[in-house]
Amino acid sequence: MLLTPAPRIPQRAWPLGYQGIGALLSCPRHTDQRQAANGCFVGLGSQKRQPLGASRRQFWIPGAQARRLSLLVAIQPAPLAPRCPQERPPLLSVPGVGKTHHYYTTSPPAGVKCHVVDLRSDTVTLPSPEMRQAMAQAEVGDDDYREDPTVNELQRVVADLLGMEEALFVPSATMANLIAVMCHCHRRGAQVLLGKEAHIHIFEHGGVAEVAGVHSEALQDLPDGTMDLDELEHKIQQAQGNRYLPRPALICLENTHCSTGGRVVPLQYLQKVRQLAQQYSLRIHIDGARVLNAAVALGVPPRQIAQHCDSISLCLSKGVGAPAGALLAGARGFITEAWRVRKLLGGGMRQAGVLAAAALVGLHNVEETLKRDHDNARCFAQGASALASPLCSINLAAVETNILLMRTLTPWLTPSTLCELMEAVSAEEVAATGQATSVRLFPWGKHCLRAVWHRDVSPHDTRLCGINERNVLNVTNEATRISVYRHENCRMLQRTHSNQPFNINQNG
Repeated sequence: MLLTPAPRIPQRAWPLGYQGIGALLSCPRHTDQRQAANGCFVGLGSQKRQPLGASRRQFWIPGAQARRLSLLVAIQPAPLAPRCPQERPPLLSVPGVGKTHHYYTTSPPAGVKCHVVDLRSDTVTLPSPEMRQAMAQAEVGDDDYREDPTVNELQRVVADLLGMEEALFVPSATMANLIAVMCHCHRRGAQVLLGKEAHIHIFEHGGVAEVAGVHSEALQDLPDGTMDLDELEHKIQQAQGNRYLPRPALICLENTHCSTGGRVVPLQYLQKVRQLAQQYSLRIHIDGARVLNAAVALGVPPRQIAQHCDSISLCLSKGVGAPAGALLAGARGFITEAWRVRKLLGGGMRQAGVLAAAALVGLHNVEETLKRDHDNARCFAQGASALASPLCSINLAAVETNILLMRTLTPWLTPSTLCELMEAVSAEEVAATGQATSVRLFPWGKHCLRAVWHRDVSPHDTRLCGINERNVLNVTNEATRISVYRHENCRMLQRTHSNQPFNINQNG
């Protein structure tokens, strides 16, 4: 009897090969799995096990009979075109947020290969063959003693790239940001000023409060990813002139700004914030997880952005495409303290050169890679905008880097539903194009979904995504039109019957 915990993943179906750590690098045959009442997957009897890597080579597409149109069943009760294949045995139950979402996994028609384009995030990239070779041949040492030559080289390269004295290799950008806050805010209860939608404030589990003991003063974000400078100065003056309020010590910016769709913070704005911080003796930290995207979009070296802050983080598993890691850069004394805090948080690694080697490979061609990502995102946005669909819209002016936010315009077409439609594969699509394309997007808020381009998405993949979106929106729009037509007919019939005189002798 095999008992493995259900993977905790977002509201969508991952490749069936993913079964979590509990699967012990093996995948039981999916047809023998059932979900127990406790939410775990229970194997029924002995099963033939296969390597996890082999299962990942199989393409399992979330879909079901009448997949795209059946999601509209609430507004379209008519029989719809079948999905492929016809039969749909329930295979996988995926736990979502707040409730369990059930998906059906089916394979595409015989002889048709399914191509998956994953646009959920730029963190989904796989190491390139060059990265894998560099990792296998990396010269390593004990980084905790600062004896790993590959890590030392990466730290020198990034420090020079950002124009800082030194840099420190850490496991993640979340840890880099937390270390920066702890190093800049020397006493518990100090205040950090940042945006309400900042990644540090929303997506890093409140580490600045729980771990660092620092109070966050969240200001309203503007559509371009900045904060109002007058409001920022008012908050600083209010705190410094009142003995009852927390003392501000740090201003945190984000460049590019994720929640506004990868917007680039202008250099003039950074300069004004720097002047404001110097006036009130505050420090500035930039969450630069995608700062290289900002530099490419502005057409300037990254050091021209970093010169306006005291410290800056850089994520290696996003635009760079490395499997893991981040760097925190700043002055020499700051990095000395940051090393101590990294040790405190358990972030010290030993032979970490195997990870640093992949990052060095990614950094070698990063500018060319990011330019292509930006061009692909812009190309998709222009095509989607040209559709002029009444179901969703894209603000072309906001597409500055590799992130695109698409807004749904109808109450019944939720971002989650549209993501499922884009990921499903219809028989009509296969008949029309001769291929199956599954596009993975990420629900981003109540009315938005997100697409992020990265090194594993080519211009051809982008064109396929555009075709997929056009087919989905056309089919969905037609279903909406038919539903509205039938709804109006029903209302007319009801009015007609209500105007007829009542006959007491009428049967039924």
